[in-house]
Amino acid sequence: MNKIKAVKILVIDDDIYIRDSIKSFLEDYGYEVTDAENGLKGLECFEQDSPDLVLCDLHMPGMDGLEVLATIVGDAPNIPIIIVSGAGNISDTVEALRIGAWDYIIKPVQDMTVLLHAIDKALERSFMIKEKELYKNDLETLNCTLLNSLDTLEKTKDKLVQSEKMAALGGLVAGVAHEINTPVGIAITAASFLKDKTREIQELYTSGNLKKSDLESYLKNMDEVSCAILMNMERAATLIKSFKQISVDQSVEEKRIFNFKKYLQDILISLKPTYRDIGCSIDVQCADALEIFSYPGAYSQIISNLIINSIVHGLQSKRDGKISFVIVLNGRDLSIRYKDNGRGMTPDQLKRVFDPFYTTMRGQGGTGLGMSIVFNIVTQTLGGTIDCTSIPGIETEFIIVVPNVVPEGSLTK
Repeated sequence: MNKIKAVKILVIDDDIYIRDSIKSFLEDYGYEVTDAENGLKGLECFEQDSPDLVLCDLHMPGMDGLEVLATIVGDAPNIPIIIVSGAGNISDTVEALRIGAWDYIIKPVQDMTVLLHAIDKALERSFMIKEKELYKNDLETLNCTLLNSLDTLEKTKDKLVQSEKMAALGGLVAGVAHEINTPVGIAITAASFLKDKTREIQELYTSGNLKKSDLESYLKNMDEVSCAILMNMERAATLIKSFKQISVDQSVEEKRIFNFKKYLQDILISLKPTYRDIGCSIDVQCADALEIFSYPGAYSQIISNLIINSIVHGLQSKRDGKISFVIVLNGRDLSIRYKDNGRGMTPDQLKRVFDPFYTTMRGQGGTGLGMSIVFNIVTQTLGGTIDCTSIPGIETEFIIVVPNVVPEGSLTK
């Protein structure tokens, strides 16, 4: 781990030999280490020194490690605490993790690199949590500003000609309102799903009913959901950094050659917690070797908005929801046929599907910006076309055709 400044670590253990050996080892790696011989002294040091991470023994005279752990978690829940204790009752380990310990290492520690690895991983996780909180605060400020801006746009939209409405969609307000909320919303949904699954596995473990298949299923879910959270928070971070460069058109992104099917599958993984909970299945028909030269971020926005639009407006109450992609390369044109078997649209709704601020969920959180942004990206950013057909109560289909080579100048520099 690259450390710009010395990371403070507090070691709480009643064994002076262990304290000294851990302190000496960590100081060799550039950490700033303080130590305490019991729980009460440890809490005093924690309050005075504000360490970035705590290593704590469980069995100590006076105040034991569980009491120390509970106190620190109550005061500073985001500070990593690693329990370093002798092999004891498994219930101690479970209780420590339940209270809020980030890791549990059995001493004596034969290989100090194990301890070093646990510390590095805990600090990395702590850094990500802090970054997420910063992003969340920034987003709340941005959303407050956007609500005021959107209210003004709503009052004046009838006075805008179609070209002005299309330009407004590509502007800063529309981009922030939709593109930031999308990855953050997905990440929140994924985190909530992970929390529920973790609670279920803890209950099974505590009751003694935990089976191998339960654990395997949980680990699989945890891997998928963790990837989804990381991918979407990275996407949100990238969007935040790019806002300074956003003008009326979409922000500048480098063109590159990428495998379309693999990229689509990565997007579906990030969205999986969103569509899996409603029992929706997604079928993809695309050649494994299909590669295109374009702006991958633009396709990410298109695909995410199409799927979320289907889930929110078409498949929410459907038990056998289905979404399909058929992607083919015809000469120099990439054709994407997207279909869902949701509630469909009436002829009047179909005429207005790409209008900015038009939504059938007014007052329920819908902004009416999603499909307008898709229209702008396809026609302005990628230089293509998009058409929509729908049969009420049966299906909705979007047909997108874009050139494989994006026209120069389609993005404002």
